[in-house]
Amino acid sequence: MSAVAEIAESEGLSLVAYLCPAGVWTIGWGETDGVRPGDTCTKEDADRWLLEDLQERVRAVRDLCKVDPSPNELGAMVSLAYNIGINGFAQSTVLRAHNARDRQAASRAFGLWNMARDPKTGVLTDLPGLTARRAREAALYLQPEPGQAPMPMPQAVEAESKPIASPINKSGVAALATGAISLVAEATEGLAGPMSRVRSLVVDTLGVPAHLLLPIVLVVVGIAILYYRQSQRKGGWA
Repeated sequence: MSAVAEIAESEGLSLVAYLCPAGVWTIGWGETDGVRPGDTCTKEDADRWLLEDLQERVRAVRDLCKVDPSPNELGAMVSLAYNIGINGFAQSTVLRAHNARDRQAASRAFGLWNMARDPKTGVLTDLPGLTARRAREAALYLQPEPGQAPMPMPQAVEAESKPIASPINKSGVAALATGAISLVAEATEGLAGPMSRVRSLVVDTLGVPAHLLLPIVLVVVGIAILYYRQSQRKGGWA
């Protein structure tokens, strides 16, 4: 089974307990339950634990799937669940998209699980090993079964889209523009009738007039969306 080979390759075999990059004591083929510093095992122990864990996770993943998975889809999701735990998988976008019959979204969602918290600093970091593993699992999820016709492969592929063409970026620009226009309109009205405007102002704890709150929020949201999406593009996400 491809998933077993994937798990074995990704986890590696250690007959002595070690601290993983997330600070979890691990032994065998990625076994973590009850592992303590100084623990050792034999390869036979590690193989038995792996087989028991896989049987448990296969049953759990199947039970969570409302849409029957193909062998490759099941294998990919079991590999993910082996790494992130059944509880994590049960709450994952991978499972939700699979159950919605959106295979493309499900395959992309594997990449969302590529971060771990540094045990020393507490900072979330995307790890190359996790990123590579998620990519292999996503590829396995989409891989046709033996005997199935291969997926058509176009040889004319469009260039990556410009950031401004993104619907989310367009929404950010629209929010920014709407907020800016509203602020300009308020400023113009304020010049025409400063006293009437003053009487209508309700100042909150920050000293921001109530009627200016929405335009300011729109400007801030627009800037935040554009900044976030630019960061995503730099990271190869969007």
